[in-house]
Amino acid sequence: MQIDDAKCNELELDRFLSGFEDPRFENLIRHWLALRQDDPVPHRSAVDPAQFRDLLNIAWLLERHPDGHYRYRLAGETIAGIHGGIRHGSDTSALFNPQALEMFRARWEAVLDGGHLVRAEGVVHLADGYQVSRVERLMLPLRGDDGAVSVILGATSYDRPRTASHLTTRDFPPTDVQTCPLTGIPLGSNR
Repeated sequence: MQIDDAKCNELELDRFLSGFEDPRFENLIRHWLALRQDDPVPHRSAVDPAQFRDLLNIAWLLERHPDGHYRYRLAGETIAGIHGGIRHGSDTSALFNPQALEMFRARWEAVLDGGHLVRAEGVVHLADGYQVSRVERLMLPLRGDDGAVSVILGATSYDRPRTASHLTTRDFPPTDVQTCPLTGIPLGSNR
């Protein structure tokens, strides 16, 4: 699988899960895994945000529409503030520059079409041009209302708190991307 012009690192579940530095991701991952009882991809409606309330401010839902556009269904307060303008219905093509959109689209397709969990880590440049922030991102597939795998449940952790609302992200350099195929994860497992 090609992501970010480089072969991504495909890992088994235990190695994939052990790569997360932010401990808040664990509750989200465990909840998503527990939802996989009869189907490898849970339905969006089955997700219970109370199970990962410690990261709701950095969680987001992104949906691919039949026209090929990706739009946010929701974004936590921190994500909305960092990316300046993400709200319900925001189209990603209006939020990100073409290079970032192309990079993100490859990851989103790995989740929705490739049947992979995706973890990405790296840095983003802030809009002031001087500061950077280290990020860690998780993306999990969900079924939409019509039963198609079209929704991504994600969370993005930033190591640098924002001191001013105008310091939004500007550039997204290539990052380290790791994936875990769904085929290697037993149903009903929570790790």
